[in-house]
Amino acid sequence: MNEPSGMPLDGKKVMAALVDEEMALMAGVGNALPATIDVFLNGDTESRVQASVISWRRADGPADVAYGFVALLPMKELPGGRLKNVVFRRPGHPVEYGIESRSQGLESILSAVAEQSGSAFPTVIDGVIEALLAGKTTAKRLRMVSALIRIASHSNGFIEVLGGLEEGELYIQGWSGNFPFGQVRVIAVEDSPVLAELTSAEFQRDDLGENASGVVGLLTAERSINPAKLQRVYFRSRDGWFSIEVYQQRVLVAPRDVPAHIRSVLGRVKAPDTVMEQFRLAAHRFDGRDTVSDLDRPVRVGIDFSLVIEGSGVLISGWMLDPDRCVGAINLRVGSLSERIDNCWTRQSRPDVTEAFLGDAMFAGMNPARNSHGFLVFCALPETPPSDLPVYLEFDIASAFPAYCPLTPTRASARQALSRVLPSLDPRSVAASSSIERQFGPMLQHMEAQSPYAIDIHDIGDFDEDAPVTIVVGVDETITDIGVTIALLGLDEDTRHLPIVIAGPVESFDQVGSDMLRLAAFYKLNVRFVFAEGVEDFCDALEVGVNATNSEAVALMSVHILPRDTGWFTPLFAAFRKRGGKSIVCPTILFEDDSVRWAGTWIEDDGNGQYLADRYVGYPRAVLSDAEPTEVSAGTVECCIMPRSAFMAVGGFTRGYIGPAEKGLDLALKLRMAGTPSWWLPEVEILGSEQSITSAPVWEELSHRLDRWAFDRRWSLVVSNLRSHNHAID
Repeated sequence: MNEPSGMPLDGKKVMAALVDEEMALMAGVGNALPATIDVFLNGDTESRVQASVISWRRADGPADVAYGFVALLPMKELPGGRLKNVVFRRPGHPVEYGIESRSQGLESILSAVAEQSGSAFPTVIDGVIEALLAGKTTAKRLRMVSALIRIASHSNGFIEVLGGLEEGELYIQGWSGNFPFGQVRVIAVEDSPVLAELTSAEFQRDDLGENASGVVGLLTAERSINPAKLQRVYFRSRDGWFSIEVYQQRVLVAPRDVPAHIRSVLGRVKAPDTVMEQFRLAAHRFDGRDTVSDLDRPVRVGIDFSLVIEGSGVLISGWMLDPDRCVGAINLRVGSLSERIDNCWTRQSRPDVTEAFLGDAMFAGMNPARNSHGFLVFCALPETPPSDLPVYLEFDIASAFPAYCPLTPTRASARQALSRVLPSLDPRSVAASSSIERQFGPMLQHMEAQSPYAIDIHDIGDFDEDAPVTIVVGVDETITDIGVTIALLGLDEDTRHLPIVIAGPVESFDQVGSDMLRLAAFYKLNVRFVFAEGVEDFCDALEVGVNATNSEAVALMSVHILPRDTGWFTPLFAAFRKRGGKSIVCPTILFEDDSVRWAGTWIEDDGNGQYLADRYVGYPRAVLSDAEPTEVSAGTVECCIMPRSAFMAVGGFTRGYIGPAEKGLDLALKLRMAGTPSWWLPEVEILGSEQSITSAPVWEELSHRLDRWAFDRRWSLVVSNLRSHNHAID
């Protein structure tokens, strides 16, 4: 015979089930209990919790079990991990309850409570809901609350118009007969329930009777509520829980149109001043229009350009006139994200703006000698915004609603952005130094640009990607010398039979692609040509090339580097193997006049601290005649042999640089810190042009200063603590 189902009525056991990982619900009968009570789990005084209790008087229960109750208990970690009994520390003497051994779900417990409590069930459910909402609201707990409210609530009106504001709030408009106006906590139900704050007001409607009124409200929650998925809103009034349902033929207002819609009904809204102020602010939110130019105050703004830097943030250049200081703050708004920019931008001289407004009566108080109206500002973003997300400037205006200036940013790489800005800056100016410190430097620091990647590969000859060593040639936009490189590699017996990867930007390869293929075939070379996207210098090209082979060792060469004589590769590779294949080995690099361009990067000390420096630069080649192979502080990626695994282990080149010089030095230091030292082999000589270590001449000085700023932020502390290595090879 099966045991009867339902709630235990003997006053000795309780039904129990977990609400979530941190709370349990129990139901039983007994004497009257207070609304809050201490409970010992498994009778252990160390496992005391405070429970919330909702009780009702049983209609025909004996005196010792005259009350039914539901208790909500926070759960603690228990010895043995299983709850067997609970002790309620009630006034008088404690009472112990065992846990009903049969597995129970929340639904079956609530069903038993409904059967036992009868007409008191709505009050019981209401108490359980309030107790659940009083503590930490987990997603699982909120789903249970929503299910309970659905049982206890009554439908009381409809939402007929709704739309999401750009900042994330949800505007609702409809009617209800029992709505609590002001600021109340509600539960909005879409795909799942969401706890939200509702600011609501009465809305004059002539089509409703005396028992109902129009409702307008602004819903805010931890996450945005999708207006298209909203089903209902639960709210608590003096008479219990109610719901206002979304009407099936509801009107969805587009985000940009919501402020205008609020403005159209604002005259019929009745609410206290504090609530009305929120609706007025919502009515004057950004709706896609430029409202700065309509201000009746001497405030005007102009935008030269705005750029979304991939993986970094937004760079804005423009000007603002505000001679009377009407603007309190300027914020960049990207969707719901807001960042103040006027307290960190770099001022620039704009005499053209002064001249343009000198004849405007509104700006009669402007000082004609003051021209610092221009601004340049970078604002870091946690992620690159979608192209359809609104981007605009918000101006806080004294004693007025905010004004807005919409932006239409274009997407650009950091290099593209800087090539547009840096040529206009005087390297000697304060603005140039400030821009590096406050705008461009942080832009590079935040940059997480995508690594360059291959989009097309062409193999000539018998290319062996698993050979012990592969030569990798990195090509940038100055590709015209690649024919000379191919010819010299093909005429050298040491290199002509090696697998060679030549990688570079697809747009440059398109210009000379057929010539490269023809030359490689003519010299019977084994070449893999890699056409890539995202290549901004030869370092990027080298990274793509290294990814295109599986060799244990890679010999890196910039396209601007040329062998001085044949036979250069063999001694370089021999020195690499002598060091166990676990080092970077580099040759001497000379200018075309035989003066030294690179002969090791060393740690120097000028008395104020340690720094990295290239020795012998500009000296005649003869000064190196007695030099021995030596370990140096950092090698050069313009020409070297290194283990491919070491390159891959440190993640290749760091993206946060404009030119190749610091980018290559950064890699050498990363390899050194990871256990791969650099060695200089003086007797092997290579020719290199000045072009291989500089950026575009138009903005060469500032870009180098910027890269040095970025490098120092990453490495100055490390370099100051490094020991110099000047050891000759045994």
